[in-house]
Amino acid sequence: MAEETAATETTTEITTEAATTTTEKPAKGGKTEAASTASTASTDFDWRGAIAGEDKKLAKRLERFTDLGQFGKSYFEADAKLNDGKRVVIPGADATDEDRAAWAKQRGIPESPDKYEIKVKPPEGLELSEGEQDRLKAITSRLWKAGGLSADPEVVNLAHEIYYQERMEAESQMMAQATIQKEETEAYLKKIWPGQDLKRNIAFADQAISHYFKEDFAAIKDLQFADGTRLGDNLQFIQAMARIGRDTMEDPVFLEAGRNGADPGKSLDKELESIMSLRATNRGKYNSPETQKRLAEIYAAKARHEERQGAN
Repeated sequence: MAEETAATETTTEITTEAATTTTEKPAKGGKTEAASTASTASTDFDWRGAIAGEDKKLAKRLERFTDLGQFGKSYFEADAKLNDGKRVVIPGADATDEDRAAWAKQRGIPESPDKYEIKVKPPEGLELSEGEQDRLKAITSRLWKAGGLSADPEVVNLAHEIYYQERMEAESQMMAQATIQKEETEAYLKKIWPGQDLKRNIAFADQAISHYFKEDFAAIKDLQFADGTRLGDNLQFIQAMARIGRDTMEDPVFLEAGRNGADPGKSLDKELESIMSLRATNRGKYNSPETQKRLAEIYAAKARHEERQGAN
């Protein structure tokens, strides 16, 4: 009986030792064999392929992550940013009125286009005409009606800034063009009117302009064309006005006959023909003092004109 008890105790010790040895035997790297086996199974699992499937672009992007844990962390960080309450989805075509109202409120979009706070001011020296101001209002209105990002106050202010920049660039080009024309005209006039002739002919031109346009004299000379050049620097205009001035210098008859842009010489010839026709149709009117006085004025003016033409 004592021997059986001893044998039983011996067997129990051997079994317990074997179990202890099997359970606690460490593998290389400090891991147990069971843990090592699980790790190997995890490494062999193609988690990128499981996520991407046949999507090659997605599979390529997943190569940035070293393991599944890093990918999961990145996903949850991105999801947290998208749902932090600081973003409002841009309303699409199927957006509700509530969606649009939420977007407008979040971005500071006003209830009407004229309520925008335009912080951008025109550059110093730039003056906008009424037409240009209306154009800016139309641009603002179109952006507001477009909605979404287009209606954002920052975008509207940027549109104004771009308009001012383009306007300044255009004005700079116009000023350059005006300077070029002025210099070219002056150079040519000095060539055809050397010395004192230039000053004299410019005076003739100014006299003609002053007579026909009177108080609008300065406005006519400063009249600006679309390319920025001035009428007062236009070669053909100056030559024409100088010619009229020479023909009508201190001659009220010619000045009157040339009113409204008519040719003074032709106008006087036509009037003379009309007066002479009275000899056959109305002899009494033809012989009247008023008609004879006018006839004498016309003959005298034509004579002075022919004399000046001969001198030129």
